[in-house]
Amino acid sequence: MSSDGFLVSSAEAKKEVLQADSEPTLFEFTEPNERIGPDTDLCQAERERLTRLNEVVDDFGFEMVTKIVSLEDDSTLPVLTFRYFVVATLLACTAATLGTIYAYKPQGLSLPTSFLLLVSYFIAKALEMVLPHGILNPGPFNKKEHALIVVTASSAGLALATEIIASEYLFYGYTVPTGIGILLVLSSQFVGYGFAGFFRQSLVYPRKAFYPGSLTQVTLYENLHATGGGISKSMTKYFFILVVVTFVYEWLPQYIAPALQGVSVICLATAHLKSPGISQIFGGTTANEGMGLFAFSFDWNAISATGNPMVYPWSSMINVAIGVLLCTILMPTMYFTNTWDAQSYPWMGLGIYSPKSQDLYNQTFILYANHNINFTAVDILGLPGMATSYCLYIMGGNMMVTAGIVHIFLHFWPDVKEGFKNIFATESTNQDPYYVIMKKYTEVPLWWYLSLFTMFFTVGLVVCVTTQVLDWYMYIIATCLSFIFVFASGFLAAVTGFGIPVGSVIQMLGGFIKPGNPVGNMYFTLFGSTSTSQATGMLADLKIGQYMKIPPRFLFLGQMYGTFIGAVVGYFLTVSIVTKNADLLVTIHGSTQWNGATVQNFNSQAITWGGLAKQLYAPGAPYQWVFYSFFVGLGAPFVFLGLHKIFPKVGFHYINVAIISSYLGYFCSGSNSSVFTYFIIAAFTQFYLRRYKPHIFNKYQYLTAAGLDAGNNLTVLMVALTVGGVITSHAITFPWWFMNPNFIEGMWYQDGCYQQVNDPMWQAAQNTTTEA
Repeated sequence: MSSDGFLVSSAEAKKEVLQADSEPTLFEFTEPNERIGPDTDLCQAERERLTRLNEVVDDFGFEMVTKIVSLEDDSTLPVLTFRYFVVATLLACTAATLGTIYAYKPQGLSLPTSFLLLVSYFIAKALEMVLPHGILNPGPFNKKEHALIVVTASSAGLALATEIIASEYLFYGYTVPTGIGILLVLSSQFVGYGFAGFFRQSLVYPRKAFYPGSLTQVTLYENLHATGGGISKSMTKYFFILVVVTFVYEWLPQYIAPALQGVSVICLATAHLKSPGISQIFGGTTANEGMGLFAFSFDWNAISATGNPMVYPWSSMINVAIGVLLCTILMPTMYFTNTWDAQSYPWMGLGIYSPKSQDLYNQTFILYANHNINFTAVDILGLPGMATSYCLYIMGGNMMVTAGIVHIFLHFWPDVKEGFKNIFATESTNQDPYYVIMKKYTEVPLWWYLSLFTMFFTVGLVVCVTTQVLDWYMYIIATCLSFIFVFASGFLAAVTGFGIPVGSVIQMLGGFIKPGNPVGNMYFTLFGSTSTSQATGMLADLKIGQYMKIPPRFLFLGQMYGTFIGAVVGYFLTVSIVTKNADLLVTIHGSTQWNGATVQNFNSQAITWGGLAKQLYAPGAPYQWVFYSFFVGLGAPFVFLGLHKIFPKVGFHYINVAIISSYLGYFCSGSNSSVFTYFIIAAFTQFYLRRYKPHIFNKYQYLTAAGLDAGNNLTVLMVALTVGGVITSHAITFPWWFMNPNFIEGMWYQDGCYQQVNDPMWQAAQNTTTEA
């Protein structure tokens, strides 16, 4: 312990000094005015970090870590304790159970990490008080132990491979054998973990790989387990007060007064016009109502539905705003100019429809008994169509993939090259001080991850060959695509907070390579997409482990342990649910207890994307620009790089085409009334507070974001469990009143916008036209 109270790192860590090169890169730790030099130990670096807490954070958010994460480390803190195994096992089973159950509930819930974090904290603190001191209770519950519990529990969440098991049983009459099913789940997840370990030098250890989406968790660990009292106690008190206030308040918009979810001032001001067009542009509280422009939302659940606006860096929010603005222009323009017969299909929606109709496409009519595509039936029925807004969404997703890869190599090529050199180097050039601290712990060798990959790649191959649903070469192609997308998605998530949703892209590519085989496409998507998402999640957890100074081998064990629990529990629970509720899960509406919308959508996408990709998206097909959007994404980043070279002071270096593209179809479905409020909060916090009130921003920003999310998530769970019908026989509806209008039967939506289909005068006019 130093004289000023900081824990000093071990002698080995102190000897790992930070070298100063002439040009700072991704692998160096730099501050605006001063650098940590070769004679600076980590205790001094911690003092210097604390002196800069009131400095303005850069627009890209890289310096935010130094305001949140301490450089001190106590290597004597126990991690793999009896308390860890009890709480981690309990919560891993809980996460796997609830994650699987929620996938078949009409409420569409997910288990948030903040819930696991808070529950694990209180359970472990209770064990700390009741267990006898000694091997069962080695001391106070600490942040390393806490973070590892949450990593383990979150690793056990819903295993996406169970959707295939459910789909094959419900729609194809095939029961996957138990052994094959468990191996299928494990192989799809552990192959991704092998990729994550391979990319650690590029996507975990460097300073700029800071994962802004994980900083709310890190903030909580630092404050809940801070020593010394004073500020740390007051900040912890502030957090819990915010959680309680948010929890109580969110009962209003989520149950008692849903009108608070969105208030459209423009709709209210123009109500006398009864214009459906105004509702389409300015309404947005109800699903697929409209774009929600300039509406105000007073519901944090709606505001943060696509991501917490207080978390992402200002540079990322600029690109989000540009993408939403482009969507605002393109979507109505394409609709009202009848692009792709837009007016023949719904204004918004994710379904596929009969040709030039708003009736859902008869998918069962175009399938053989073995559920391959009957192209003769397709010729009879015609190719399906879709909402133009959904086409924009698909195009944006395709552009994001190629633009993301190009953006990384254009803007981070030196860092990419250095990262790949470090993968096989005997000594890493990474000089981030948080990485330097970790070098005193025994690292997980690369061969562990390569062995993990080899083992479960082989398992996956055996599963595909045994079941004969996916050709061996298709399996290898899917795995190779996953390897590429892990790097691209992981890199973007590390530096911007936005990963790449590759599911639709993988499905489309699988359909092009092997058309007409929906079940094979499911497996192709599983090994191409699920492995990517698992690896990206593991990379973020590895970064949290670095911030919390968890010994790497302990972290590896925790991730493997949680994933194994999740695979086994998820498989058996899925089989139990689908076999007992098969009749309900294949219907459109299900019941108040069970709903198969998730697995139905998964199956529908396999049919349309996997079975009809060439007919819908190939050059010359009706939606050929969905395919061409890949090439637009390849070229667009070069344009903005060139503009930055010509006009270096304009700010074109802020442009990230990948993020912009992902929001081109932002309004394609769902509730959209919160978008205006979302950007107001982002501008106020990430621009004004960060730039002009840095002492407030640096101290409260991420803790406030964590408190709002935690309180809101608790409300979502409690509403669903108590009155939403999750554990009761039916949902309990709050009585209709002014702030809870009956929009199902009335002609006004909750946000005050006109609903034409429920207008008696419009209905009478329609009946008159029909009779005539």
